[in-house]
Amino acid sequence: MKPCSRLERLRRRAVDEQGVSFMTVMMIMLMAGALGVAALTMTGLENSTAGAMRMVEEGTDAAESCVGMSVKVIKDSIDDGQVMPWLIAPNGPVPATNAAILGQEINFIRNSPDVAWGVGAAPNIFMKVNNYDVSGDIDLQFGKQRAGGSTDEQTPAMDMVYRIDCRAVNAATGATSRVIAVYQCLKSGDSCLQRFL
Repeated sequence: MKPCSRLERLRRRAVDEQGVSFMTVMMIMLMAGALGVAALTMTGLENSTAGAMRMVEEGTDAAESCVGMSVKVIKDSIDDGQVMPWLIAPNGPVPATNAAILGQEINFIRNSPDVAWGVGAAPNIFMKVNNYDVSGDIDLQFGKQRAGGSTDEQTPAMDMVYRIDCRAVNAATGATSRVIAVYQCLKSGDSCLQRFL
């Protein structure tokens, strides 16, 4: 056997390693593809997270609008001793079947067991806000006479505390948001001045 020249040995080695460059290119392509798929997945995840956050904010805003409307109903009902006609459906948020009971709940009945949704639901407030059906419950928790806080001799000043429970439901998506608030006002005579806790 004849000894190989150096050039011959290099040529044989190059022929034996032709698949190495192909495998290197394939590995680089595989890593680039995996990075691309990961980037697409992260972009889709960020978009769905942003959509979910927007839906939560919309639902919370709808439930908070119910709280604001409930405060207006409370103030107007105390001022006039009854739920005013412009607040009653079809033009207002108070269902007509519940207006008389709501007037009593605001002024006299404490801790009413009625509920705004579920079995036996009789909401005190019902509104449509964008794509949300919003129902709310207003309950007088307690009234406490204020010592020496009377504006006239016949009607003592009272601190009135109400619990407002509102829930917004998007019928299309099933998304639900709930806000529970406490509203306190100083009732003196025929008005209710908001108090901050």
